[in-house]
Amino acid sequence: MTTRTWWPVATGVLVLATACSSNPKPKAQTPAVPVQVKPSAPPVVVPPPPDPIASLIATSQSHFETGERELNVGHLERARAEFDRAIDILLESPYGARTDARLRDHFDRLVDRINAYEVTALRQGDGFVEKKEEPASIDAVLDMATVLKPEAAAQTTETVKEDLAATEHDIPIPQNSRVLQYVELFQGRLREFIQDGLTRGTQYLPMIQKVFRAEGLPLDLAYIPIIESGFKPNAVSRAKAKGPWQFMKATALENGLHHDWYIDERSDPEKATVAAAKYLKTLNKIFDGDWNLVLAAYNGGPGRVQRAVKRSGKEDFWELSKSTKYLPRETREYVPLILAAIIVAKNPVQYGFEIVASEPVSYDKVVVPRAVDLRRVAEWTGSSIDEIQALNPQLRRWTTPVKYPTFELKVPGGTGDKFEARLADATPADLNALKW
Repeated sequence: MTTRTWWPVATGVLVLATACSSNPKPKAQTPAVPVQVKPSAPPVVVPPPPDPIASLIATSQSHFETGERELNVGHLERARAEFDRAIDILLESPYGARTDARLRDHFDRLVDRINAYEVTALRQGDGFVEKKEEPASIDAVLDMATVLKPEAAAQTTETVKEDLAATEHDIPIPQNSRVLQYVELFQGRLREFIQDGLTRGTQYLPMIQKVFRAEGLPLDLAYIPIIESGFKPNAVSRAKAKGPWQFMKATALENGLHHDWYIDERSDPEKATVAAAKYLKTLNKIFDGDWNLVLAAYNGGPGRVQRAVKRSGKEDFWELSKSTKYLPRETREYVPLILAAIIVAKNPVQYGFEIVASEPVSYDKVVVPRAVDLRRVAEWTGSSIDEIQALNPQLRRWTTPVKYPTFELKVPGGTGDKFEARLADATPADLNALKW
């Protein structure tokens, strides 16, 4: 065998041997090292932002409950302070006491509950008798509104037409049948009522017009109390509205009128007029200067009128009030009642009324930091107890408030200095009730 022949064979053997040796033995498996997996961090829970309305209600409720506890152990003054604070927290808040539905419900409920406690405390007796109230005019007028004729007489229509052409008004006065019907009713079955209201109003109208003029309000609105109360400071309606401007308690508080066991400023003609001016300006902004809707809201509440406008799609009061579906009867009748009263009040002689004007109320104001019996006030000012009470109808009993250092008592004009001097020299015994 030549070398050349062997080489391929040898090469083949070598290749085969190499091929066989290329299949190695299996290697030992290295045990797997467990991988440490770090647990994922829990998700960050972001707490919801605090609810400012809920916090406000909770704080108010806390003061109210404290007041209840104080009342239960006989601490009337502490209870009153806590009740007042429960209300003030809502009134002082940037959200307003009634802008949010939850606040409005809490506020109204709070006022009702505090009032119930006050009535109970007064019945149990705190040494003083609460003054009598008078029925409000608005109820009697609305009861009479059911006897309107289908149409006003031609003579009434012509008289009103001539009057409106000659008399300047600062709110629009329409000559529609509903207004004319009330003008006619005032000349008939309601004559005595209107006569009394106009006569009583002469002592308050200069003050009311002064306030409204300063606030930039139409002076025609000064005649609203003719229908609301007949200008009676202690008039109370069936709905428990009170005073010449017939404020409900919640609305009164919203507009700066104070109320407690001793005073109810809804009956203070001057302070209630300032509050009425504030409220009318607020309503005017809400209803974009539409005085018909403003008057409707003054009677029925702005929320009710806004809902009526939204549901009906009508922004004109006269169109809105054609249906019984949107506004209650009282509100539908209220606006033409007020407008008719304005017509008659500005020219009473033209409608057959003879008004004997009373002198405007004249008084001095004296700060009374201590409680003093009103009979002492009458003695020291040389006046009668009836006169002192008439000047201060906001006082709920025969004394000035306890622990109310800024209370201003009205005394007959020209007697303020004399009363102030007597008050400064008085001993605690001098301030007590007289045994008449």
